[in-house]
Parts: sequence; structure tokens; C-alpha cells
Amino acid sequence: MTQKIRHSGIYERLVSSDHDFLGQVAYSIYKQRKREFIMRKQAELGTDRIPDEVIDEFIRDQTNYTLELYMAQADSLSREFLNASYKEEIDKEKQRLNQEYIETYKELAKSVNPSWWYGVSQSLAASFLFVFIGYLILKFNGVWDILLQNLFK
Repeated sequence: MTQKIRHSGIYERLVSSDHDFLGQVAYSIYKQRKREFIMRKQAELGTDRIPDEVIDEFIRDQTNYTLELYMAQADSLSREFLNASYKEEIDKEKQRLNQEYIETYKELAKSVNPSWWYGVSQSLAASFLFVFIGYLILKFNGVWDILLQNLFK
């Protein structure tokens, strides 16, 4: 007795080419549902052998809408996988950019904000100029000489 080979055509309806990743995932979802159906029927019938008519019923129930649901689920699974895969890389890139920003900010801050000694030297120079200009004003107005005479009396 030869066994009849059945071909459902579901693969061709879900997978458009060898490179159709989503179609391949959708087909694996279909196969998972078919396996679940067979296991459920085995439990219901209490036997390992399922009649061909029962499996044919499952295949006939695979409407375009059902296949679109498999494709949507495949799309969702692949997005979750990509998000999980790239999350670590995105987090590393964010950390690298933050570190680069901090280093750039520190370098910029150093170039804009001079050192402490530079600030001290500026303060001393400004103080000296203030005193010197005050002396010149007092000297040219003749007040300096009067102050010196009154100071040493």
C-alpha cells in the first residue's frame, strides 16, 4: 500500500522567495499551530494516529485571514527580536556618546575657564593698575603732595 503524499500549498502562500524571512517565520508559526492542533486531536481521540480527514480540515481552515495573522505575528516577533538585539548596541552607543560629550565639555571648559593662577595674576595686575592710576590722578591734581605733607607732620 503506497502512502498518499499531500501538499497543502501553505508554504507557497506564506513564503514568496528563499530570502523571505518573515514568510519563513510565518510558516514556522503555521507549523506550530498545526502541531498543536494534531496534539489536541490526539488527546481528544486518544490515539497517536490522526485520520487524514482531520488534518485536511485544519489545512482547509487556513484562510487568507489566518495566514495574514501568521504574517502579523511573524512581523511582531521579528521586531521584538531586532529590538532586543540592537538594544545593547544602542545602549553602548548612548554611553559612548555621553562620555564623548563629557570629555568635550571638560576640554571646552578648560579653554574657556582659565586656571586658578591665571585668575590670581589677573587680580594682582588689576589691583596694581588701580593703585597706579589712583596715584597718577592724585599726583596730577596736586593732592598727593598735600597728603604726604599732612602725613609726615
